[in-house]
Amino acid sequence: MQKLIDDLIFAVADVVLYRQNKGLVKCHRGASGLEPNLANPQRYSDRMLWRKIVDHNPMFVIFADKLATKEFIRQVCPELPLAKTLWVGKSSDEIPDELLKGDAYLKANHGCDFNYRIRGGRVNRTELRETTRKWLATTYGQEGGEWAYSQVKPMLFVEVAIGDAEVDLIEVQIRASNGREVQGSITVKDKTPARHMYYLDVEGNPAPHAEAPDGAPLETSPYGQAILPPYRKAIEYARRLSQRIDYARFDFMWNGKELYGGEITIYPAGGFREYGNAFGRELVLQGWDLSCSHFLTARHTGWKEIYAGALRRRFTKPAADTGQK
Repeated sequence: MQKLIDDLIFAVADVVLYRQNKGLVKCHRGASGLEPNLANPQRYSDRMLWRKIVDHNPMFVIFADKLATKEFIRQVCPELPLAKTLWVGKSSDEIPDELLKGDAYLKANHGCDFNYRIRGGRVNRTELRETTRKWLATTYGQEGGEWAYSQVKPMLFVEVAIGDAEVDLIEVQIRASNGREVQGSITVKDKTPARHMYYLDVEGNPAPHAEAPDGAPLETSPYGQAILPPYRKAIEYARRLSQRIDYARFDFMWNGKELYGGEITIYPAGGFREYGNAFGRELVLQGWDLSCSHFLTARHTGWKEIYAGALRRRFTKPAADTGQK
């Protein structure tokens, strides 16, 4: 009987959420080719859309802000190295000349792909001014419904380059949920035409079709670096950083010598599409603990509490399934 009541609650909530978010639902439908289940999110893309329109976790605003994320990582994992921030400001004209002569990155804190590589003084101040003006005028994620980014105060910052994606730098990504790793990957030559991602399980074994022999650990990166030690270290950090977070991708950088903390990604690929690897999709859906999401752990009144109650009954796992008593 309770299941029938909950299904009715979901049906009503689905209509309400659809009417309130028609444009965003249409975008997701076009990107995934699937009809989203808004109120009772089952697929990966459903959960990302639900996160955008329902689960407005204040922690997501911190994770959407690159500078705030650094401070969060520093508090939770103080021993984890971070790329040093050299300058923070609102105008590229204020950047000291000496910082533009070194090896660094100029970034904006409130979105993705706001990066300008600084190499040995080869900087055009006029170009820099125009580029950063556009960055700061952009409300990142607005069209895609990535709510958290809209809450971040845009700033510019310069940070030390800890490596070069074209030479030795790789990104280690760990998907984790409430203190538990779910799936990993490494990305090589990021933000270049040769970019490639290798999906791994938590032991470092490649997913099927991951361009490595089936069942064989990915012992080295394409640069010849031993990858399993930093990969396992990244998992340990992701466990700590993901406490009380229902799901996020925790990004780290490895330059062949040291592992650095990076970004915390809450809307991978804009949160539009199904998970890119079928092997990992099942791992993520099994590991994503929606019961500890902000919406399901916060107090509500009225219809929101009725809806949240139905979701709690649907997504809260028995203690025997979670390993908890």
